[in-house]
Amino acid sequence: MEKITEGKIRLAQASKLPAIPYKLKGARIIVFDTETTGVTEDDEIIQLSIIDGNGKTLINEYVHPYWKKDWAAAARVNGITPEMVKDAPYPHDLIPKVKGIFEAADLLIAYNNQFDLSFLRRWGISDSGKEQYDVMLEFAQEYGEWNEYFGDYKWQKLSTAASYYGYKFKAHDSLEDVRATLYVYKKLQAQESEL
Repeated sequence: MEKITEGKIRLAQASKLPAIPYKLKGARIIVFDTETTGVTEDDEIIQLSIIDGNGKTLINEYVHPYWKKDWAAAARVNGITPEMVKDAPYPHDLIPKVKGIFEAADLLIAYNNQFDLSFLRRWGISDSGKEQYDVMLEFAQEYGEWNEYFGDYKWQKLSTAASYYGYKFKAHDSLEDVRATLYVYKKLQAQESEL
């Protein structure tokens, strides 16, 4: 528990670091994704990828967690082991650049964006005042599988959305995931413009 407290103090300090100004070329769109050690408040980002609306990679980094030393369950899903991140930058090495990219963007795109944003907010990344597009929610309507219990369309995996449009990729690598998300986003936008 002491390690977690120390790590959270270091993260809180790092989250106050100023942004490095960033200029996006063309449309001010970013697509982002994280891979994490798990899904709780005590979990951390271990991979972060951000691309622009044209698919240009802005950040693709493994991240050294402050307090997590083992995440066997998550590693079975995303394939990222402690060994793979042992020499990776810590959050404080990345936060100023990430802040600058988010500040430069007008539209934030992700697949299940509230999950990723919950982790990025802990880094001090603000989404306040930004237009957001959650591809997962939009695709759920397109896919059309109704969930009686929730009275809404069932959320689908990114792999299902990508496959629906004929896109193949390796899921649970954040760079592969943002590329697939951008592809599905563009397909959804094209369909909307046809209506």
